[in-house]
Amino acid sequence: MPPRALPSPVLAVLDVGFFRHPDLTARRVIGCFDATGRRVLPFRYGANGTGAEHGTRTMLLAAGSGRASGLVSPAPRAKVVLVKVGEGGRVPREAIVRSYRWLLAHAARYAIRVVLCPFGDDPEVRGVRSEVPALVEALAARGLVVVAAAGWDPANEVISPARSPHAIAVGGWDLADNRPARGPRVGVVEGVLKPDLLAPAVPLEVPCLRGSRMHEKAGGTSFAASLVAGAALRILEKEPGLGKDGVLARLAALGRPVPGHPPYLPLRALRRSAPRIS
Repeated sequence: MPPRALPSPVLAVLDVGFFRHPDLTARRVIGCFDATGRRVLPFRYGANGTGAEHGTRTMLLAAGSGRASGLVSPAPRAKVVLVKVGEGGRVPREAIVRSYRWLLAHAARYAIRVVLCPFGDDPEVRGVRSEVPALVEALAARGLVVVAAAGWDPANEVISPARSPHAIAVGGWDLADNRPARGPRVGVVEGVLKPDLLAPAVPLEVPCLRGSRMHEKAGGTSFAASLVAGAALRILEKEPGLGKDGVLARLAALGRPVPGHPPYLPLRALRRSAPRIS
């Protein structure tokens, strides 16, 4: 009897909201969940009150088909689960914790393997320990690859959850100046150099929210992390037995060395393995 085929890996995008867009059709969105309340509840893709510009861009940069925009992501055919974890521009710690606990309970059911976290945890307060690092470690132990934005403040270190040694932290690359973008200091966190990778962040072409061929410009490590998350999913489609370290090694091998910084993954490397969308 032939071995049972593993399901295609699914990407979970955690962000403040998601508008429906023709580059990510409803048939590829296998679940939408709102973690901003006391319980994680399902919602319909494109429902009123669930949209946000930031989350729409992160989901499209990771998994958009490019059918409407012409901007093909690294994972243009991937199935996606959307998890709303904030309102406006804020992602509170309580919602991050609630979403991570939900993933621990339900990731296997949805075949989720990559978790995109384009946000940072609340600032640490003396005497108050965040559950986020322990939950990232638990997700990694279940075989989930957490890809997180390193942050944007050049005066600070890499932010949580990206600072966890169990997550892939993505810093930014300035496409205009062809150099590392302004961002958190490169440093060793718990024995691991952070961020782990650099990816295009500013000025980055992103799909127009109206679903046309007109493109807009945006910037931030959130969008760099989105590109890397899509590439990570493509790697797992080919090598489903890999965990965080294996995926990171494959990604780093696609990049180019940058003295004093982690490897840089240019757009052509991130999109190299993306299937053609006809």
